[in-house]
Amino acid sequence: MKRETAILAVAAAVLALAAGLTVGRLGVVGLVALVGLGLAAAAFIDLRVTLLAIVPAMVLLPELPLALPVRTEDLLLAPLAAAWLARLALGLESLPRTPLNRPLFAIIVVELAAVLWGAYRGTAGISTELYSATFFFLKTVEVTLMYFIVISAIRSERDLRLFTYVFCAAGAALGVWGILERSAGPGEAITGPAGHGGYSLLGLTFVVLLAVLASLFMTVRSRLTRMLLALAAAPVAYSLLFTFSRQSYVGAAAAITAMVWVRRRRLIVPALLLALALPLVVPAVVQERAESIVTNAPDPLTGTQPYATRVNALRERLPEVLYRSPLIGLGLAALPPGFLDNQYLLTVYYTGIIGLAVFLWLLWSALRVSYSAYGALAGGSRGLALAWLAATVGLAVAGMAGSPFVAVRVRQVYWFLAALVVAALLVAERRRAPEVGREVEEGSA
Repeated sequence: MKRETAILAVAAAVLALAAGLTVGRLGVVGLVALVGLGLAAAAFIDLRVTLLAIVPAMVLLPELPLALPVRTEDLLLAPLAAAWLARLALGLESLPRTPLNRPLFAIIVVELAAVLWGAYRGTAGISTELYSATFFFLKTVEVTLMYFIVISAIRSERDLRLFTYVFCAAGAALGVWGILERSAGPGEAITGPAGHGGYSLLGLTFVVLLAVLASLFMTVRSRLTRMLLALAAAPVAYSLLFTFSRQSYVGAAAAITAMVWVRRRRLIVPALLLALALPLVVPAVVQERAESIVTNAPDPLTGTQPYATRVNALRERLPEVLYRSPLIGLGLAALPPGFLDNQYLLTVYYTGIIGLAVFLWLLWSALRVSYSAYGALAGGSRGLALAWLAATVGLAVAGMAGSPFVAVRVRQVYWFLAALVVAALLVAERRRAPEVGREVEEGSA
């Protein structure tokens, strides 16, 4: 990042903030508007400036106490997206061509059709409430925009390292947050900055972050970097355990298995033995929670068995949607995700068989691209590709008992990771192009 560009971008944001503080007559709304304009100006000059602020906000900060379901990163991403779209319209940027463009755009088209169909049938509401079709659809558009913006912003290996460091640091900070929360209330599940009992959502976020830190640890060579990654992973792993989220335990086990299988297949047996010994060293409360995955023991707080609600949802909701609207579903947020508790059932219920086919296409594309990226890249970039592959497997398996690809925080960190890997592929292609050109010139000479 050029120093002059950074100074201009930061100056624009600071001037907007100063103007908002000085013009007291405009109040909070005016302040937010002026800061937004400043951030948009900063992003128009250099996307990376605003994007660097979004990464820790995306991982750490909770929803804002407003009437609308708005999070901190939404206020940052809105001016960033506006600036990026303006640059796109003026020809200063071009839409990145990535292997996931088609399935991502297909998801948006299918979800929009499901929203309109659900609104027409009266099964999905269009409003500004948290669990509304509008909210769910806009979040899909938001993470898609973020995916393209991250790829557009990262132009060099230096950019890639910078955003990877910030991402890992934010993940470690979230893990430390979990430790502090655990020490303040040892009898409760860790819910993180979001609160509201969202322990499963936090646990699934930790699955993605743990995949990143562990994969980088397995692929980088620097001893100092590996030590820092181990220190960052420790609070993440600890906090994951004390979310008491069973689907996160399963997702983490699947992600780690995928990492070991791809990176060091001969370590599968030691890894399985370590997993079997893990219940002997973890606290009893974590052990009991993990054992209930196998024993199906009732939850001591609610008295319900872990799989009861999920099996009942499959028995009741799947025949319902297949009878009423099998192709396009009943619309986004036709039921809150907690009533379905299965990513694949939820996808069918919201967007029908067509939506499920497109979603599986997207998952398969992510697995294919991440695996090929793992073979094509080197060093830390290769570690990010392995992390994306492991996170995809982990969330796909966890999706049998939850909805990780609908949860806002989880899919934000997931798609940010995906964007880092695709950006690394494009950076590597740009680096190879001049080398190929020089080889051709030398050969012709």
